[in-house]
Amino acid sequence: MYFPVESNMKYLPLLSLISTVAYGFVSINTPRVTVNRFKQKYRSRKYVSTITDDGVGIISERPIPPDMDSYVLGYKSVFEEIPCAVCKPIVDENVGVIPPDLVGTYFRSGPAMFSAGSLLPPKKSIVQPKQPPARDGKDVERMVKHPFEGDGGILGVTFSGDGTATVRYRFVRTNAFTNERKRGAKLYSGMDSTRNEGPSIANGQGNDFPLPMFRHHLMPGLNKKRKNTSNTRAVYWSKKLITLWEGGLPYKLDSLALSSEGRSQLGGILIESSPFGGKAVYDPKRERMLFYSNKQDSDTSELNLFEFNSKFRLVHKAVHQLPGFAVLNDFAATENYAIFIQPPISTNKMQFLVSKDPVKSLTMQQQSYSILHLIKRGTEGSVTKSISIPMDGISDADLQLCNAYEEDSGNVIVFDAIRSDGRNLSQTAKVWPWTPTLKDFQDVTAKKSLWRYTVKVNDGSVMKECLSDVQTSFCVVNPLFSCQKHRFIYIQ
Repeated sequence: MYFPVESNMKYLPLLSLISTVAYGFVSINTPRVTVNRFKQKYRSRKYVSTITDDGVGIISERPIPPDMDSYVLGYKSVFEEIPCAVCKPIVDENVGVIPPDLVGTYFRSGPAMFSAGSLLPPKKSIVQPKQPPARDGKDVERMVKHPFEGDGGILGVTFSGDGTATVRYRFVRTNAFTNERKRGAKLYSGMDSTRNEGPSIANGQGNDFPLPMFRHHLMPGLNKKRKNTSNTRAVYWSKKLITLWEGGLPYKLDSLALSSEGRSQLGGILIESSPFGGKAVYDPKRERMLFYSNKQDSDTSELNLFEFNSKFRLVHKAVHQLPGFAVLNDFAATENYAIFIQPPISTNKMQFLVSKDPVKSLTMQQQSYSILHLIKRGTEGSVTKSISIPMDGISDADLQLCNAYEEDSGNVIVFDAIRSDGRNLSQTAKVWPWTPTLKDFQDVTAKKSLWRYTVKVNDGSVMKECLSDVQTSFCVVNPLFSCQKHRFIYIQ
């Protein structure tokens, strides 16, 4: 999620608070662990505030039993869109008012339709589905096997400075969404065989919950095996709004009405079958947005790194060859480098040729190193440096990268990431609602913790430090400090 240029960045924590993720802050003068009372007009709750020796603030709520009923609500289909609604906060002793100088729009995207084809087309549409919408769980054949397969929806909340919030919520009209909506049926099942293997595949990361490492079928190009749900990330840049999904073209939307305008080739830069990435990195110093695409094959992968200026014009494109089948779902950047982590994946060439199912074609090598690729920004050709990350019993594959920065004149690279340890996950695949109890959640979700990696570029050494062992996910930093040294990390 990225804020538009009109947003006041000092209210970044408040916007996160509004989206049900609360953050607190403490002084970093003295390393300590304290219990603070987070008091303001919006709410009052207790938080454990940890300050590490190097001044990194980690704020986590005092452990309480999880409310699984509320958690499950996040994985129920949305059956009604909101074209436009003006909302006011209910003012009482626990909830205050929206600050008058909070002006801007918050965009958020994610999976929202889990019962395929269950949003009726307009009444005037010539084609009407043979089957009516089906509530979640009513028709097993229409349910997706994993929440990441849900069709993407996008939320827009605009703060005008008058104490109100204007809300819009729409589904992204991808080709796949439209086809299933017209038929009233599930038409794309390319990932079902992989999801049916349960959460334990690929060392517990292939079908991890809620973000799996295997995110799409391996059949390249436009086909019914690879369903572009456009459900992973919303990016607002140069007054343009797009949604991303790993393995397909982005979709362009109207930032006011949230109406879909179709697949975008970013001004002819991408071709129709481009496997565009699901992550973007903002460089505030250069006013650039970085994207990538990854064309995979059994023996080699072609990584394309794109940099766009503040007018969304391409200022640099670099093509790099990576060894083997590179599964890349995330990346980070510093002032001079782009950082990618390649898991140790081997390919069954026969299955890759015949089926291209991830579970049949790809195998995670448990006793092999993940590879850290440091790519010099502004250069083309071979990877600048590839470093084996030393093993310590926890996988370094499929890291969720928070942010990265340089120290010692670029000789040291530091990045923070969430690691997943899925060695003890259940082998049984879950069905909707996937995690109704804490036990179900633990069966399908790898243990996740926040780590700091320190890389010495000259000698290729990598040091790791656990910053927090609390179950975490979806880490970000203030965009103004992206690609630079940060003090706080925001985590769900």
